[in-house]
Amino acid sequence: MERTAIISVDGHVRASRAAYRDYVERHYLDVFDAWVRSQEELGVPDQGGVQPGLDAASQWDSELRMKDMESQGVVAEVLFPNGVPFEGSPGQDAAFSSPELDRAARMAYNRWLADFCALAPARRAGQALISFDNVEQAVRDIHWAGEHGLGGIMMPPLRPGGTFFFDPALDSVWAACVDVDLPVSQHGGSGAPTYSPPGFAAIMTLALEHSFYSGRSLWQLILGGVFERFPALRVAFVETEADWIAPAIRKLDRRLDWGDDWTGWAKVLQRQRSFSGRAREYWAANCSSGISPFTIDQIPLEEVGRPSADYDDFAIGCDNAMFGVDYPHFESIFPGTGQHVDNLIGDPHITTEVARKILCENAARVYRFDLARLQPDIDRVGFELAPGALAQRR
Repeated sequence: MERTAIISVDGHVRASRAAYRDYVERHYLDVFDAWVRSQEELGVPDQGGVQPGLDAASQWDSELRMKDMESQGVVAEVLFPNGVPFEGSPGQDAAFSSPELDRAARMAYNRWLADFCALAPARRAGQALISFDNVEQAVRDIHWAGEHGLGGIMMPPLRPGGTFFFDPALDSVWAACVDVDLPVSQHGGSGAPTYSPPGFAAIMTLALEHSFYSGRSLWQLILGGVFERFPALRVAFVETEADWIAPAIRKLDRRLDWGDDWTGWAKVLQRQRSFSGRAREYWAANCSSGISPFTIDQIPLEEVGRPSADYDDFAIGCDNAMFGVDYPHFESIFPGTGQHVDNLIGDPHITTEVARKILCENAARVYRFDLARLQPDIDRVGFELAPGALAQRR
């Protein structure tokens, strides 16, 4: 039986606190050193969000991380941040003290990330941190990311006063992503407020509301005609949860199917829709769901058993679903990935062909992993699509 492997579309990395110093611009080094001292004096662990029992170095030690991933049948990863320089400074919430420091932190992380990905050629797709506040700078940074081997752009948070994703002012940003052939990754939790006071209620409120904040880019891109103007743009929704996607697309299409008569005032204001397709069509052509951590609780598997267009009522579809391990976060399915693969391949709606798409092939298409180049590694660390084939490794 032919072997397959997993491309996990959701992993989290960072440098150690000390290692970031080599990537910070010279004129910010004094600020960086003061930040390190403050973190140490406050007793802030140099760790980030790491599953109990895992070494914090799993975030930055390339060989350690690769060993853990290969033990799970993971041949490649899409990588998101797990902490950046200057983060967590005294009195700081989600925003940095200045746009300049914000950019310095993002670029230090991006430089480190490019080096980290280069340690495993063709096996890591790092998602660059870029702000859209300055569009010209964003375009330059997108090209920088492509030139330095990064594998995508992380959608920045939409905060009060920011530019909505439907605004044509961002067209040059989307054009740059298409030009350098990099997808945009909307990660879960991005743009959510800082809930206070901290505690159980704050945690659970975030758990219930984060999908709205990270999902709003979907309907904004569709309603703004972005996919109409940039049909080659690829957008992935990773660890956003998946149960909201179908209801949102269905609701959009119900409203759009009513026609424009119910919004006649929009015609008077010359604010008619700027696109011709249905929401489900843009989803099928431009969007994907990175279901992470991948569990059968995230989505009914019958909704990913066939192509999206084959469902009378909208479903995510087998060509638009991807598998995430979420290593090394608390909620990661590591080290029990094999059981979740068994749940996938054991479902009556999931054929071998569909399983390969979800585990590997869709991510390769969206994030431009070269499967032919990965084949020797797939042969080495992959597994047969048979119950227990991966789980038995433990």
